[in-house]
Amino acid sequence: MANTSEVPIACSNIGTGGSISCCYPSDQSSSACQSLFPAEDNVLVNGCLTGNCVNNCDPMGLYNSSVQQNGTGNGQLPILKYLACVNIPSIASYGNQSVLSSNISKSIEGFLFSNTSQERLQRVTSAVTDCISSTCRSSRNSFFCYPEYCSPVKLLRNDTSPNLDAINTCLNTLCSNNVKSLPWADADVIGIGVFASYVMQCISVVVLWFGLLGFAIHQWKRGEPERPSEPGKHYGFWIDLLLDFHKSQCFFSATLMIASLNYGIYEVDMQSSTGVTLLTVSTYALSTMVYWSLYWHFIPLGDFDAFNIYQNFRFKLSSLPVCGGYSGLSVCPNNESMNVGLFNASDISHRMQVLTPLIWTYSTLILCALLAYQLYRWRSKREINTDSSVWHWAFWLATIVFLAAIGMQLNVLWISTELHMIDPNGWTFGQIIAVTVWIPPLMDYIYCEIREILRRWQSRTTKSNAEKEIVRSSSG
Repeated sequence: MANTSEVPIACSNIGTGGSISCCYPSDQSSSACQSLFPAEDNVLVNGCLTGNCVNNCDPMGLYNSSVQQNGTGNGQLPILKYLACVNIPSIASYGNQSVLSSNISKSIEGFLFSNTSQERLQRVTSAVTDCISSTCRSSRNSFFCYPEYCSPVKLLRNDTSPNLDAINTCLNTLCSNNVKSLPWADADVIGIGVFASYVMQCISVVVLWFGLLGFAIHQWKRGEPERPSEPGKHYGFWIDLLLDFHKSQCFFSATLMIASLNYGIYEVDMQSSTGVTLLTVSTYALSTMVYWSLYWHFIPLGDFDAFNIYQNFRFKLSSLPVCGGYSGLSVCPNNESMNVGLFNASDISHRMQVLTPLIWTYSTLILCALLAYQLYRWRSKREINTDSSVWHWAFWLATIVFLAAIGMQLNVLWISTELHMIDPNGWTFGQIIAVTVWIPPLMDYIYCEIREILRRWQSRTTKSNAEKEIVRSSSG
């Protein structure tokens, strides 16, 4: 009977959460040993494709798979490679000591060279432990796995041998906690402040639009005067707010697009001026380049099923340099039974592929129409009649499509919350700046309104004092 206090030669079912089945030196004829080391198809066959298992257990190649590279395959290759690599240090150590039975030695012949150096075994041990330990440590709340199960001290038996029981527990803990095992998305790209800023933009644009609509309705109810009246001060302040908000959007979007390009994505009113037009067009050009670059990288996912989309999302979000730029979660033995129902992956993919081009198309049409109108105004010497029914229909059509585009934009933004990507408590300095970037235009508007109220109050006070002085003089 096997002595389970011994260091096992090899084990199966690692990461499944149940008790692992191991082959021990004291009972090399056991059913576990026969299952792990049959005459053909032993535990090393599927994991050592080149015939030299030690060379195959490099972190640059251990965790990668076609699922992570091009979205195809069933994801089994890294699982099989990991099962082979995690057992190699112990098998090689016992082989160096000439402890293995003739049947086991014959079974592994051709997969391991004799007298494997301690340095090479140490590299293999590091490859199978560092990645999953770092995956745990980088998760959104590492307390569920790191201190007790996945710290390097727990995973190592010694410098050249991993603790298979500890790896089984750590890997199962990581693999059975779907979202909890993932890190938060990069806060610079989609942090809570950036997300809130996007939502605030949408809401602010709607408020500004309805503010202008309110002024128009108020003017219409008053009836058209014989002579066009000058716009009131409140209307002027509102237009200034709209213009300043638009410029803030352009500056914000331009810096965002430049940052996006550097991030590695390839691995109209009467106050409109030429400066604002150039700023708008420049920002639009940058945004268009970034959008379509991202879109053409995303569009291949349209042919994948929900499982592969979900796996791509998990693996991309949890990829680490220590894992060769791939995800340690790729070696989870229960990947095929992962809870894809956390969100409707197919629906999210469809929304990204359909809604975002519609939003871009609407923005492009509006920009082209405004540029054409501006060009016509510059070239035409006649006054344009904006009171015709054509302009009225264009106004209401633009309003309806505008509101639909805002709704679609919010729908797309909400995907990040459905994917549980955003840390709701991640209000760092940069996230606060992303929100407060919209405050200056609003503060300037409030300042102008208060200044106008004070000016009117002072004017009424001066007038009242003058009237009192006249009355007093008349009485005297």
